[in-house]
Amino acid sequence: MNHRALAFLATIALGCGGSDDVSVTVDAADPDAVLIDAAIDAGPDLDSTAACTSPDSCAWIDDELRTVVAVLAGAQPTPAGNTLVRRASSVERAAVRTYLRGELERLGLTVIERNYGSGTNLVVHLAPTTGPDTGPPLVVGGHFDSVPQSPAAADNATGTAVAVVAAGYLASRPRTVPIEIVLFDQEEVGLIGSGAYVAALQGAPIHSMHNFDMISFDGDGDRAVELWSPTPALEALYRTHATGRGLVIQPVTFTRSDHQSFLERSLPAVGVSEEFVGNDHTAHYHQPTDTLDKIDFAYLGAVTRLGLAVIEDDAN
Repeated sequence: MNHRALAFLATIALGCGGSDDVSVTVDAADPDAVLIDAAIDAGPDLDSTAACTSPDSCAWIDDELRTVVAVLAGAQPTPAGNTLVRRASSVERAAVRTYLRGELERLGLTVIERNYGSGTNLVVHLAPTTGPDTGPPLVVGGHFDSVPQSPAAADNATGTAVAVVAAGYLASRPRTVPIEIVLFDQEEVGLIGSGAYVAALQGAPIHSMHNFDMISFDGDGDRAVELWSPTPALEALYRTHATGRGLVIQPVTFTRSDHQSFLERSLPAVGVSEEFVGNDHTAHYHQPTDTLDKIDFAYLGAVTRLGLAVIEDDAN
C-alpha cells in the first residue's frame, strides 16, 4: 500500500469516496464535506476492493465504472477540479493520464509510465501471488484516447473503466502468472500505443491479452458480447463463463483495436465489445453525442464481471 492509499484511509471513513490528486481532510461533524467528496469521487475504498471474493460479490464495481466513465467523458470533474472534455491532443491525453494515474494510485497500485515518443502507456504490474515473477504476463488493456470531435464515453471511456476496475479487483486476488493492466495511448490514430507495448516485448511471449473497447449498448436486449478475432482458447474461456450469466458470445473477425497489435505478432489475444460488427452498437460512435447519458451501465457491469471472471480463471 502506497503513501496515497494510507492517507486516503486515514482521512476518509466512508464506504466509498476519496481523492487522488488533492489532499482532503474530512470533518466527520460536517456532513456536507462528506457529500462534496463523494460527489467528486465515488470510487471504492481499499477495504471494499480487498473484501471481494468474486466479481459478483463486488458492489463497488458499478460505482467505479460510472465514476471513471463520467470523469473521462467530461460529465464530472477530476478530484483536482479539472474537466476532461476531449482526449485527442497531446495536452488532453497528458491530463487524462494524470487523472488515471491518480485513480490507480488511490487503489493502492503502483503505476509505470512507458513513454514511446509520441505518447505514453500507463502500466500496472501485478506479480504472481505464488511463484517467481518471471513468466509471460497476462495483459489486460483498454485505450484512453479519443477522436477529436467526441467526449467518447462509449469509445473508449467504458473500456478504460473496465481496465481500471480490473486492476483494483485483480490486485487482491490469487494469481499464478504476472498480470499487466495497460491503458493504451493513441489507439485512434493507428494502434500506436499497443504497437509500442508489443514492440518493447522484443519477441518475448505473453500469456494472453484481453482488450476492452466500447461496451455501452445492447439495443436489442439479447445480451450479446462480441469477441473480436479471439484466439480459440480464449473464446472457449469466455463461452464457459458466459454460461449462467445470461450473456451470449458472438465471435467475429475485427482488426481495428488494440488486440490486433498482439495478433499480428502471433500472440494470443481477444477483443471484447458490444456488437460493433453485428450492427447492434451505439449510434453515437465517434460523434459529439457519445456522452455519459448514452451508456447502458447494466450491460457494462455485466460484461465487466464476465471479463473479470475469465481473466481470473486465465491467470490461474
